[in-house]
Amino acid sequence: MSTAPILATQGLTRRFGGLTAVNQVELQIQSGELIGLIGPNGAGKTTLFNLLMGLIKPSSGEVYLQGQRITGFKPHQVARLGMVKTFQNVALFPDMTVLDNVLTGGLLRLSLSDARELARHNLTKVGMAHIADKKAADLTFPEKALVEMARALCTQPKVVLLDEVMAALNHAEMDQILELIRKLREEDGLTFVVIEHHMRAIMNLCERILVLSFGQLIAQGTPQEISRHPDVISAYLGTDAHAGEHA
Repeated sequence: MSTAPILATQGLTRRFGGLTAVNQVELQIQSGELIGLIGPNGAGKTTLFNLLMGLIKPSSGEVYLQGQRITGFKPHQVARLGMVKTFQNVALFPDMTVLDNVLTGGLLRLSLSDARELARHNLTKVGMAHIADKKAADLTFPEKALVEMARALCTQPKVVLLDEVMAALNHAEMDQILELIRKLREEDGLTFVVIEHHMRAIMNLCERILVLSFGQLIAQGTPQEISRHPDVISAYLGTDAHAGEHA
């Protein structure tokens, strides 16, 4: 791993009126890391992702991707530089085929014919080549999640932000996604930051976990360290016996 972070923030803050949704967050993520981002509902996790991607502008602070300051960049500019985000509510074009949905990611850099070829390659990579000609409206939720992953891969990213990609999946489907993420990190060298409310998934997948509470980064460490961290237990894991169901 490189010693220079592939993704970093300095004092990243976002206020909405009187509410500080993200408060002075300092991140340093190395190339090839698998990072989990957890916290209670309303902790600021999705807002942080949206700040990283340029979907919203910070009130203050900076974002750096591969050493380049990208604060204030538009989402397509951030994607062109190598960072992409999947969405909690999968937003495919329902009347288009799976293949046509996926190739839209490739149009960021490639011609239509090259984007189509890359789309077929990435559908094969995520195990969805057999539904390439199916209408997106006819997909199951697990299929939609994998198709969105294939579309994200078509932007040829270096950093992938996954926002609850495993929501509504059963254990077998979740295990399929976990294995795919590990494979993409291993084979393609991708860096992942994962928001997920399934604690089993986060603890099994990630080498390092970041914990947000009321917009502040209150802890970071290995899954074992986080599970024993007193601030995490009081702010999140200890809220009830099934804390993992309410991230």
